[in-house]
Amino acid sequence: MKGRENCTNDVYFNNCIKLIHNIFQKFLDVDSINYKIELEKTLEEIGFCFNLDRIFIYYFSKDPTFMQMECQWNRKEVNPKRKIQEEEAVYTLPWLIREIKNNDFVAINNTEELPNEAIFESETFRKEGIKALLILPLKNKNKLIGFVGYESLSKPITWEEHLIKILTDISRAFSYARIRITNEKTYKAIIDGQAILLNNSKSQIWALSNITSYATVNEAHAKFFGKKKDDLEYQDLYDIFDIDTANKLAEINWDLFQNNEPSEKELEIKNWKGENRLLKIKSKPQRDEVGNIKYLICTAEDITEQRLSEIELYKAKEQAESANIAKSQFLANMSHEIRTPMNGIFGFLELLQSTNLSLEQKEFICEAKSASEILLHIINDILDFSKIEAKKLTMEKIEFNLRSIIENSVSLFAPKATEKGIELHSMIVSDVPEEVIGDPSRLRQILNNLISNAVKFTENGEILVTVDYLEEENEIGLLNFEVKDTGIGIRKEEITNLFQSFTQADASTTRKYGGTGLGLAISSELVKMMGGEISVKSTLGEGSIFKFNVRLKIAKRASEQKNMFEMFDDINILIVDDNYNNRKIVSSYLQGTGLNIFEAEDSTSALTTILSNVNTKNKISVAIIDYQMPDMNGYQLVATLKTIPFVNDIKLVLLNRAMQRENGKDVKEHGFSSYLTKPVKRDDLLNCIATVLGLKKEEKQEQEVTTKNIVKEVKELSKPRILLVEDNQVNRKIVISMLKSHNMTCDVALNGSQALKAISEKDYDIVFMDCQMPIMDGYESTAKIRRMEGDKKHTTIIAMTANAMQGDRQKCIDAGMDDYISKPVNFEIMFNMIETNTKVRKVATEYNNIIHNYIDNFVKITGLEKEDAIEIFEEYIKCLPDLLSGINDAIQNSDFKKLEGLAHELKGSTGTLRMDSIHQLAVNLEQKAIKQEMNECARLFIQIRDLFC
Repeated sequence: MKGRENCTNDVYFNNCIKLIHNIFQKFLDVDSINYKIELEKTLEEIGFCFNLDRIFIYYFSKDPTFMQMECQWNRKEVNPKRKIQEEEAVYTLPWLIREIKNNDFVAINNTEELPNEAIFESETFRKEGIKALLILPLKNKNKLIGFVGYESLSKPITWEEHLIKILTDISRAFSYARIRITNEKTYKAIIDGQAILLNNSKSQIWALSNITSYATVNEAHAKFFGKKKDDLEYQDLYDIFDIDTANKLAEINWDLFQNNEPSEKELEIKNWKGENRLLKIKSKPQRDEVGNIKYLICTAEDITEQRLSEIELYKAKEQAESANIAKSQFLANMSHEIRTPMNGIFGFLELLQSTNLSLEQKEFICEAKSASEILLHIINDILDFSKIEAKKLTMEKIEFNLRSIIENSVSLFAPKATEKGIELHSMIVSDVPEEVIGDPSRLRQILNNLISNAVKFTENGEILVTVDYLEEENEIGLLNFEVKDTGIGIRKEEITNLFQSFTQADASTTRKYGGTGLGLAISSELVKMMGGEISVKSTLGEGSIFKFNVRLKIAKRASEQKNMFEMFDDINILIVDDNYNNRKIVSSYLQGTGLNIFEAEDSTSALTTILSNVNTKNKISVAIIDYQMPDMNGYQLVATLKTIPFVNDIKLVLLNRAMQRENGKDVKEHGFSSYLTKPVKRDDLLNCIATVLGLKKEEKQEQEVTTKNIVKEVKELSKPRILLVEDNQVNRKIVISMLKSHNMTCDVALNGSQALKAISEKDYDIVFMDCQMPIMDGYESTAKIRRMEGDKKHTTIIAMTANAMQGDRQKCIDAGMDDYISKPVNFEIMFNMIETNTKVRKVATEYNNIIHNYIDNFVKITGLEKEDAIEIFEEYIKCLPDLLSGINDAIQNSDFKKLEGLAHELKGSTGTLRMDSIHQLAVNLEQKAIKQEMNECARLFIQIRDLFC
């Protein structure tokens, strides 16, 4: 059902956007002939689109105390607003007219709730049967010229903000169109009166005998300058007008004579009142028998108001174009609604994958997860694209490790590359800055898109990601990135459209490889926002090279790691790999470290290098050996080396692909000291070499390896206290199930109000707070929790929300939350947050002596088997530290309300378990808490704690 509701909402908002766009387009082109017809059709469309009963438009008359209906619409079963359209007195609805003049809109959700002063309006609405009403003013240059009304006669309506915004935008189209048509009618009247111009025309007409001399003029032209006709005829301009006016007229007359043909010019000049007026002057030469200009006949139209109307219409056109931006904003809002069910899909698939499944079922789950990830990727692309279109996308400026961002992006696609049998390398020039300031997530997004495309469109060969930089002024680095593949390539004629939205080089690639065509368009915009450029070179069937650069501020230059490098001096290392790029990458990472580097392209060359240098200063100390080589693999090479006694002391490191990973035990059994996974990360490489040489403390590599790509379990130093605040049942079930799979539990609140109550009664290590909930949302709840806690304590609150728009994270932080995790939830991040925030508490086994003291009495009274009774006590002991800690905190903070609740809980549990001595003390503690006798509460708690211990 929810899918159908989302679909209905989707259709509804698309129809709204389409309606706004169509109305603006229609009223930009409408003329005086079809204006009324199109207006009636438009009101009908609006009425059916928004399920209204009646719509009407009034405009004020020349006498503003009267108004007249311009147009109306009503449903068939509803009476029209007015059967006869005639002038009506404004003062019959004094309160309503006053509200229209003073406000941007008048929204009446229920006419039964009108204020006392709306006496006439209440009676009118009652007679007409109006239940709800929305009035929007129509203005021209901020002057009220009329209003449009939307009525419901069937039921009250809550006029929502988005609906008022849509109808307000539409109302502007109405007022702009009417003003334009009114001006056009005036203009047409002037044109139609050309015949009358010859007989006392009000339009300006004159004839020039030369550039500065009038031959004749009409009264309108003379009147414009505050003069009489006789004052101008056969006179020189400089004898009639002031110097500025004469110069302006002479200048335009010169241009008209020079054209020597019918011409048109615009002139801004002052009239007799000193007002600047814009005249459109048309001229036509009258020639004598030999073709010389005898007179220049001129006419002038005052287009001042027309030009102002054109400016207003241009603004209206811009607003029409903003409908596309509204569409993009709508898509961004819809992504929130999509993320909520996506969270359910991802969560349940992950839970299902952890159950006992057949091979076929596991394959189905993998396919479902893959499809879900593709869907989420598309959603994220649409979200980013909509934010870019709406100009809402901004860049963060935070410090981050550049090398980690690059290496992690490459590593992300290594398994897929290995699965396809292609090599994926990364080469980062040694002097590339370590730390820069910018937006790491957006840089990662660009890299991920380009590398993902390279892997997708490459069937064999290799992909190489290289990074270097050129330092500019003021600590700004120009970072140059290149992603080179040996894939299918792109036709030359298709490259120009490659970075346009919803475009792929070849339609057939969409069918074969999938994709929306948004990724490169988004990447291009992100690169521009980072002050760079993106380009591509490609040969069909041979591969492509995507290049882009960005400008980032340098925070920390490349570290020289001097201490470690000094220890590397004069140590010889051999790199054995049949792939040239692999050897060069590893070799480049070791430059400047003091290591003497040797290379071998196969096992035979490696044996030759090792044996030929045994008794020299170039004796090999460390060999990094690729697992897969043409003549023999890495294991076979090591087996051969082990048969040679005088090279047994060489430290061996296995170099392996991502999906060929062995566990640490197997690697050591084959004679290797350690191993690295391609694509190699520089820091991992250096740390590995230092470790095998004994220059760095050896770490439990096997344990690291086996947990590297697995969701990290939370250390059970103590049971975490978790509160989940979530109104969506599916989301609750997922989180609870994931916690259960890690031997954890949580309390649940369905809204912010319940969360506030829970936190006031119990201490939590971490609270996962949804933001959009009924009764009280997450923002308000968090703010109240912070006020309640004050300086006494601080509960960690993590926003867990489907809001993923720019600024949503900051909104959560500003509300008082500590961190943010978006839906669909990354459970690895969630469990890391839990581990970080779980407080260390006393281990529950300290209270095991209560089993010895009270178990026999409990068994005797309840008749339970002793084993069952012990199990009940053990479960109680797990909860006991939290309960006693809470009582202690309440006493320390003089929080009698909390103390009363916890004492009541202790009274109930100890009574049930027949701990009579403790039960009686808990009864007394509750009573003293009610009376707020703090000294007695503290004394009783000491006795209770002693009995437990």
